[in-house]
Amino acid sequence: MPETSLHSLAVLGAGPVGLEAAALAVELGFDAHVFERGEVGDHLLAWGHVSMFTPWSMTVGPASSRLLARDGWGAPPGDACPTGLELVERVLQPLAASASLKSRVHTHSQVVQVSRHGARKSDRSSVEQRREHPFRLIVRDPGGRESVLHARALVDASGTFGNPNRAGTGGIPARGESYLAPQMSYHPDDVRGLRRERHAGRTTLVIGGGASAVTTMIALAALAREAPGTRAVWVTRRDTPGFSGEIANDSLSARGALYAEGRALQAGASDAVRWQGGCEVESFEYNSATHRYRAILDTAAGARAEEADQVIVNCGYGPDTSLYRELRVHECYESLAPMKLAAALRGAGTSDCVSIPAFGVDVLANPEPDFYILGAKSYGRSSDFLLQTGYEQVTEVMAKLAETAGLRESLRP
Repeated sequence: MPETSLHSLAVLGAGPVGLEAAALAVELGFDAHVFERGEVGDHLLAWGHVSMFTPWSMTVGPASSRLLARDGWGAPPGDACPTGLELVERVLQPLAASASLKSRVHTHSQVVQVSRHGARKSDRSSVEQRREHPFRLIVRDPGGRESVLHARALVDASGTFGNPNRAGTGGIPARGESYLAPQMSYHPDDVRGLRRERHAGRTTLVIGGGASAVTTMIALAALAREAPGTRAVWVTRRDTPGFSGEIANDSLSARGALYAEGRALQAGASDAVRWQGGCEVESFEYNSATHRYRAILDTAAGARAEEADQVIVNCGYGPDTSLYRELRVHECYESLAPMKLAAALRGAGTSDCVSIPAFGVDVLANPEPDFYILGAKSYGRSSDFLLQTGYEQVTEVMAKLAETAGLRESLRP
């Protein structure tokens, strides 16, 4: 059995929740290390031009604030909503570069898969017997070289943004999509900034009916006012106006305003935007001579073709569960979230992320001891997650792990 400190902790993902976990872990005396397959805050940088729904006062974790304060960091004005880029530059990057975490945050280190050293998922062992076998991580660097590392506790805070859903009917890729995916976009493009030349004066097909798609459509409508000839076709499965995740009397005013603007576009507020509801995507084709895409849509009236110069698929995101397939995780068949948390979310009776409680460590626990899925990934395919909830999850889980490891209790208010 490899020699591993009882206080060792591996954290997957250097986003807001992963770094909050690391900050609190170090505070509690863990030998914690964070593994990030890209740069610090990579997922936020992918939509760095977009403002968050929540203000600064709800965006920075308490342990992160305490760590940064020791370096003279001052919290930004609490009522302003930061962009993804601002959160990375003003919080996550300084946090990762701090004296406490600098040697513990490993970027461009992709955790390919995790397991227990010497214990299979199917082994009929008790919780205490499995604890005797440390977690085994396969970590790959940019050159493809792999290392094997071990830890006594494991937190997966790798999020879902790096695993976008496909556009095809039934949730699997449309015919031709897998081949064309590398040249299409699966995130809210910065169509008025870095991606302006791809969309200005051209027709863009946008597929999706949630916040990401609404954000993209609002930006394309604004681009159309600046660049004549810009057009957008908006395809949704829903055949009536409205969006997935929309809440009446939304407590987050920025989110409510976004959906109100999206509804206006569906109602014809921009001549450059055409909304086509009640559609499922059957296939994609690309004409290399004209450099245009052709999508075949399944509608109530029959097959329909749409052509465009660019395609943006904003159909939501889901967890990559392949990382922990050899660990004991009881998943919800519907959302892919851990079963106890999925049941608690369903029983909450609301989809308002502000009103959903963080629940306790017992709900967050998996059949695999000392393994926790935190942050957006803990909600599976649900988009009802709030960063503040993730920070509360961290507080609960780190207190439990500290107790198990024989460390001092968490600094709870």
